[in-house]
Amino acid sequence: MKKVFATVWFIWLGLVLATPPALAQYGIGQQVEMPSQTGMPSGSPELLKQIGVTQNLGAQLPLDVQLRDETGQERPLRTYFTDKPVILAPVYFTCPMLCTQIINGLIKGLREVHYTPGQDFEVVIVSIDPRETAELAAGKKQSYLKRYGRPGTEGGWHFLTGREEEVSRLAAALGFRYAWDEATQQYAHASAIMVATPQGQLSHYFYGVEYRPNDLRFALIQSSQGKIGSPVEQVLLYCFHYDPVTGRYTPLILTTVKIFAVLTVLLLGSLIGYFLWQERKERQALAAGSTTANAG
Repeated sequence: MKKVFATVWFIWLGLVLATPPALAQYGIGQQVEMPSQTGMPSGSPELLKQIGVTQNLGAQLPLDVQLRDETGQERPLRTYFTDKPVILAPVYFTCPMLCTQIINGLIKGLREVHYTPGQDFEVVIVSIDPRETAELAAGKKQSYLKRYGRPGTEGGWHFLTGREEEVSRLAAALGFRYAWDEATQQYAHASAIMVATPQGQLSHYFYGVEYRPNDLRFALIQSSQGKIGSPVEQVLLYCFHYDPVTGRYTPLILTTVKIFAVLTVLLLGSLIGYFLWQERKERQALAAGSTTANAG
């Protein structure tokens, strides 16, 4: 019996030592950085009051909003909401710097997410500038798809433009406030992207111009309502909490410890049961051998 418990002890110790690096790949135990404030313009106080982001978590997007795709065809927003979660990014394509950083940051994060645009989720990039054309959107799409570097995913990326009243209605639903700055002849706006469920309900907001792959991955899993995500990822999702203030997923240490404790108990119980069964078999074999020898 001592041999059994010695073996179990060494296995348990190995699990304890191996668990932190194994969980680290999913973000558990890693330091969480605060979101970047990049993108807040240094304009007049009056202008600053007009811009920002109000989180409308759980709000229903107006899926009847009419927007032009890259071919110039006007379609309702619901076209891009089928059975997949949707990432939305309000930007404008002639933006001199910030919008490029937002889309580049999104592409950088999605490169490390193993889900596929068009198959597992949709990406909708909407211009807030009503003067921008479908031709401009098409050129931007081709440029960013090259940067993304995953051929065959173009059907999951949508670069849209639209009339001012339609874009304004969508922006209001997103809680995305922006304003035209006469001094710079540019749009003043914050930097944020959103994630919505397949039904068009807002579920997540992410800020700044850098989006962590794990945050994007967990947001897509949670927003998909069980349609994507491996069993392991579904379990790991219980170890994280989406913080709408920071726009990040942070580890729930207590939940993680509870899950690890349950798994440890189950594993140890199984191992003890197995070793006891083995020990019993050995004793029975010895007893049978002894009986045979005595009979001879």
